[in-house]
Formats: sequence, C-alpha cells, structure tokens
Amino acid sequence: MYRWLILTVAAVPMLLSSFRTATPGLVWWTTHALEKIRPYDSIPADLNKSASVSAARNEFEAFQVVLRSETPISGIDVSLSDFTGPNGAVLSRQNAVVFFEGMLDLKKPSSIEGRPGLWPDPLIPRVDRYSNERRNSFPFDLTADRNQPIWIELYIPTSTTPGSYCGDVAIDVLNRRQVTIPVTLEIWNFTLPSTSSLPTSFGVNGLTAQRQHFGQYTNDDDVLKLTWIYQKALLWHRISVHGAAMAPPPFVRRGDRVEIDWRKYDEEVASFLDGTVFQGNEPLLGARATTIDLRTSGAANTDALKILYWREFARHFREKGWFDRLFNYVWDEPGENDFPAVLRKAQLTRTADPEIRNLVTAPLNPAWKDVIDLWSPLINCFERKAGHHPFCKPMADRDSYRPEEQNGKTLWWYQSCASHGCNTVGGEYFTGWPSYMIDISPVANRIMEWVTWKYGIQGELYFNTTEAFGKQGNPWQEISMFGGNGDGTLLYPGLPSRIGGRTHIPIESVRLKLIREGLEDYEYLHMLSRLGESSLAIEIVNTMVRKTYDFEHDPAKLYSARQRMGEELSRLGAGK
Repeated sequence: MYRWLILTVAAVPMLLSSFRTATPGLVWWTTHALEKIRPYDSIPADLNKSASVSAARNEFEAFQVVLRSETPISGIDVSLSDFTGPNGAVLSRQNAVVFFEGMLDLKKPSSIEGRPGLWPDPLIPRVDRYSNERRNSFPFDLTADRNQPIWIELYIPTSTTPGSYCGDVAIDVLNRRQVTIPVTLEIWNFTLPSTSSLPTSFGVNGLTAQRQHFGQYTNDDDVLKLTWIYQKALLWHRISVHGAAMAPPPFVRRGDRVEIDWRKYDEEVASFLDGTVFQGNEPLLGARATTIDLRTSGAANTDALKILYWREFARHFREKGWFDRLFNYVWDEPGENDFPAVLRKAQLTRTADPEIRNLVTAPLNPAWKDVIDLWSPLINCFERKAGHHPFCKPMADRDSYRPEEQNGKTLWWYQSCASHGCNTVGGEYFTGWPSYMIDISPVANRIMEWVTWKYGIQGELYFNTTEAFGKQGNPWQEISMFGGNGDGTLLYPGLPSRIGGRTHIPIESVRLKLIREGLEDYEYLHMLSRLGESSLAIEIVNTMVRKTYDFEHDPAKLYSARQRMGEELSRLGAGK
C-alpha cells in the first residue's frame, strides 16, 4: 500500500457499482485536503473508500468526502462518530466539524494557471464552533451528475493519548444510514504550540463586515462584537490581525500629556493579547495574537498631539505586557512620490517612542534605515524571474537584509496580485508563485509558509481578509478583486438569513484552512530546527521549494515530506 500521506485514503481499484448504496445511483469517495473538487470533474478511476489521518496534538487536520448521483437525491446528512483509541481512550466527535463546500462561479481566471467556472471555497458548517448552532447546510439535496464535496475537520486536543484511533463517517438519506466510511486516525506523540511561532498580521475591516452583515452601520458596540468574532476566527487559524474595529481609543489632552479612555479598546484586544480568547473545551487554548497595530485617533490632528498619543499608547502597552507585539504600519506600498512622507511619519513615531517598531511594505531603502524596524517587501522582490514586472524598486535580494537583521531589524514579506496579475489575467511571469486565489493549486495556497521558513523570513503580512466586503455587491457572488479571484478575501459573511441559525458568524474558506495547514507545517519545521534537526528540516524543505516562484505542486510530495517530519517529531516526543 502506498503510504506517503499524512492524510491518505486507501486507494483500492474497484468497479463503480461496488460503491453504489441502498439509494440508487449514489456514488461516494474520499480524498485529502489538497484537492479542489469541482462539480463537473470526472469520477476518479480508482475510488477511495476509507480515510486515514495523522496529526499531532493541538493540530487540525482535514479530509474530504465527495458525493455524486445519477439522479437527484434529497435529504442527505453527514456526521461523525467518536474515535476510540488505545486502552479505551476516546476522541469525542465534538472535536470535529463537518462543512458543506459552497461553490463560487468565477467569471474569468486569476491567471493562466486558473480557470473560470464553479470552484469550491466557502465552508458552511453543519454545527458551528462559534455558538454551537445547527446551520442549514445539512441536510442538503444532491443535484444529478454533479460532485458535492464535504470538508471534515478534526482537532486533536492537547490531552489526547497518542496512538491509533478508529471512527467513521455516516452518510444518511432521509434519516436512514446509507454509507459508513471507516476512518483511521494516528495521533503522533508531540504537541503543536497554540500561539504561532511565525508572527502574522492579516487585515480585517470591521466596518465593512458590519455593512455586509447588517446592511449599514448601526453602532460601535455592534462593530466591536462582530470584529471580535472575526478575530477569533482568524486566531483559530493561527493568524493575528491588523485593522479590526478600526476605532482608535478616544483621548483628552491634559497639559503636556494625553489621557486615553482604554475601556472599549481593551475590551476589543485584551483577550487576544493575553491568551484568554478560547475557553473550556475550545481548540487552541492559550493562543495569543503575535502582533497588533498602532492606532491613531483622528482628533490627534497635529504632530504634537500624535506624539503625545503614541507615547501614551506605548506606556499602556508596556504596562499590559503587550509592547513586544506592537508595530506602527507606516505606509502601504509607497510610491517614489511618497518616500519623503514615509520618512517623516516614521521619524515622528521615533520621536514619540524610539522603541515602537515601524513597518513599511517596501523593499530595503537606505534612506529609511534609521527609522524602519520591520521591512515587509513583496515575495517577488527577492529573486528575478524572466519577464519581471516592476513591482520592486529597488530590487534587494535576501542577503541585502542581513546587516539590518544584525542590527536588530526584522524581515517580513507578503504576497499580492503580483502573484497572479494585477487587474489582468496574469501570463507566464505570474505562474509558480505562492497564491491565496481560489482558482489555483491547493498547494499554492499552502506553500507560503514553507517558502517563508526556507528563506528565513520572520513574519507574514496580508493586506486584508474581508476586502470584497467593501464592495456594493455580495461576496458570495462576486469575489474578484485586483484581477484575482479571492484576492484579499478569506472569509464570507455568515448571515443567519443565508446559513440558518440565529447568530452572525464568519464563514471560513478552503483557502483559509490551507493557510493554517501551512502555518502548522511551519511549526513542524521550526520544532525540528529547535530540537537540533535543522539539517533534516532543510533537506525536507528543499524537496518542496526551489525558488520563491518554483515549488512542487504535487500533493503527494507535500504529504510525504510532512509525514517524514511528523514521524521524526513523534520519535523525539517533541512538545510533550
């Protein structure tokens, strides 16, 4: 048996009729998470009939069940059993979420690597993790001759006994069992940290989220409540945010200082920075945000007031123990005409407090060396590729940043429309890059953190996760931004009128799940290196990544590489 997958499915060639059930015409199979099943893809020649999943403690892992029928079928439901393990150990079904994979009709491809048509992306839960409400995604009706994938996500609590577990997936039609799919779960003998070892900062705009959920701005409290749950969604995917409620705390001036009212601001951010967001049996207990952005009140409308405001911000963050994660987002992708203003704004922050870290999304610029602490250039700006477009001025290779790092500076990076083509269907140059687009290889959605580890980059930025929320249209119908399908949008507005239930929640995407998989892959590499196995980590990464724009797209190779890491970490008993 071919055993290279962390999440593999026993592939046994059989006649299609062997997989028919008591419901005439129903066909099913299983597959791993690195396949995007489109409605009219052909039925595989070799159908997989069982799933085998391996994961560390405190890790999420997913697989898919695909259903298809020659005729329409109504009332299909999917559920999981508990998993039984060594010496009577039980992994409860409450640690799993079953998602219906929604389809988006993409009008044109993001690049020549993509295709138009229906693609899976929004994941509507059967029962959500946020309020534990049953939603309307199940039971569902199956359209004739059309694939319907189901995403099944398992979470392994930190207290779980390592070893082999068995459970099953049940497929019911009109409340009658039609299929029972055996699932084997191997839990490795190591534990991933709850807080990401790779700092991240992904954008969230709570104001546009509120407009999508409620149709208009209502009040600040509603923005805070909605933003809180969006931040929770991202932290569950090991991602920290900037922007969020977009509301700087108010202040009054008291002579040569300002007095800030921290009540609502701290209510918004404290649980994320203190590691108290997740409670009880929720996954990733103790997870903390790795970063937070400095806000500026619009009432601080002079340089003198800005200095006093930022100085008080720094004092408060030191007092709370949050200061090491604070940064000032000085400027986003400045053009040459912006360079003087970038320098001036960064210098002003230095005057307020020289230890506030300044970030700019631009390549290394010698004129800013005294005021920039976090360099965050495009991933495109490290190696020249044939047909290079002028995204990077100046171009600076990886080694150019070494002196800055030796002086205590930090190097992040980000990917953007430069990975698929900005406001165009990208051609040959826009192939091979890590990308968060819908119509791209699933490995491309997951590989960014592998590339990040290979190049020794210390953090990842992404401009937004709710960008399409700001449009007049509906993100469920139109998600193309900047020439890319899903650019800047990793979540969907989960309105009760659409998904059922009573509460508003964010709907996660397949791409967000794959980004989290990449962040968990990064933890494997980081743990191997920390345990003295750097040479193995380097060897494994090099099997997957050759250049910033050249990586293996074969899911089997990624799973094989991850299997090697997992087995070695389990042998070492890392992070017990």
